Amino acid sequence: MWPFKKKQPKPSVRENTRYKDNPIYLFFEDYILDVIGKLPTDMSASTQSMNLQQTFSTQTSEWRDVVRDVLQLSQTIDIAILDLWVRNRTGYDDTNQGYLAFAQDFTDKYMEDDSVIDVWADGALEAAKERIKQSQ
Repeated sequence: MWPFKKKQPKPSVRENTRYKDNPIYLFFEDYILDVIGKLPTDMSASTQSMNLQQTFSTQTSEWRDVVRDVLQLSQTIDIAILDLWVRNRTGYDDTNQGYLAFAQDFTDKYMEDDSVIDVWADGALEAAKERIKQSQ
């Protein structure tokens, strides 16, 4: 994993064109926001009420589990998200727009063909867990 380079803030309103071909990205970004503790409770409840399991043909009932299933996320994805948030959060505004920009950047990097996000070299997973622990 590598730290993100600071990008220009993305628009505060989610553009439909970003999600046109990959609507699951919208839910992955919400997943990321939820992991870092920045997804409003009402948004989580709203997403849960969308019946994503039917939309994406999964057997799971919780929206986060649907995202995990559809994207085949590993058991350590939450650690990868939190670790990159801990290491990069100073590059993002402490606003909803800043949190969303992080989620979009994470999604873009994670979805690249040669992505190494959530690939752990020897000792890297333990180091990530320690960084997360120290940040709390």
